[in-house]
Amino acid sequence: MAQGTPEGVSAPGFREVLCRWASGVSVVSVRDAQGLAATTVSAFSSLSLEPPLVLVALSESSRTLKRVQDSGRFTVSILSSAQRDISVRCAKGEAEDPAFDEDAFVRDCLAGLSCTLLDTPRYGDHLLLIGRVVGIRRGEEGEPLLYWNRAYRTIT
Repeated sequence: MAQGTPEGVSAPGFREVLCRWASGVSVVSVRDAQGLAATTVSAFSSLSLEPPLVLVALSESSRTLKRVQDSGRFTVSILSSAQRDISVRCAKGEAEDPAFDEDAFVRDCLAGLSCTLLDTPRYGDHLLLIGRVVGIRRGEEGEPLLYWNRAYRTIT
């Protein structure tokens, strides 16, 4: 049954519907003079092939956002099903440096993108990181880590 009003829908209702959308899990990170900053994201997407652009949505309260804005760059690591613990730690703001390489990629991730920050428009309570992909990394073979119905999942 459809729910809503001309003014929109409630945040809890919106959240309940969106939990039915399966998404991959990735980590956005940056290494700067202060060290490593990283956060887990599921709102990540390709935006354009020519030029190669990606989009990541970060909450305006994200601990990583300011560091990405200040540095003007970020990496995206696409996580494997074996990297659930890294995702959980990064989501809590507890990224551990040994889990990342010198370029701020999660070690043994499925794939990675190195980006320069082009823009950060604000929509609602999130900022969109629009990044131009300046480097790619094909990582380890494996199954992706997924998030669906408020829990981590795997394909197999």
